[in-house]
Amino acid sequence: MVNKIVLEYLRVNRGNYNLGALKKKILSSGHTQKDIDDALVQLDLDSKKNVPSVSATINKINKTNIVEEKPVAIAGNVQKNSAINMPVPKKSKKWLWIIIIISLLVLIGVGFSVWHFLLK
Repeated sequence: MVNKIVLEYLRVNRGNYNLGALKKKILSSGHTQKDIDDALVQLDLDSKKNVPSVSATINKINKTNIVEEKPVAIAGNVQKNSAINMPVPKKSKKWLWIIIIISLLVLIGVGFSVWHFLLK
């Protein structure tokens, strides 16, 4: 049977992250390689069927992110049915620096123009 937590995790993050990194994250959270393989097979089957609507997908994600508190058999201090923490994409400050540099160049140009044409 397909582990729904692993299935939804892969469904949501498969397009945004490398599959190898996702597998490492799932394995480190205590799930097995079989859980990953079953989820990938299910995703392939789902992709061959109808494409779900955006609202249906959002509703499904919201429902699966609610983790029920149930006693879980612990093997090696890892809970099998625990939720997987999703990696957070890093925010880029590249555009901020580009805007700052262009603004400084414009200010320097305006200052030079004022000095050259008005004060000289």
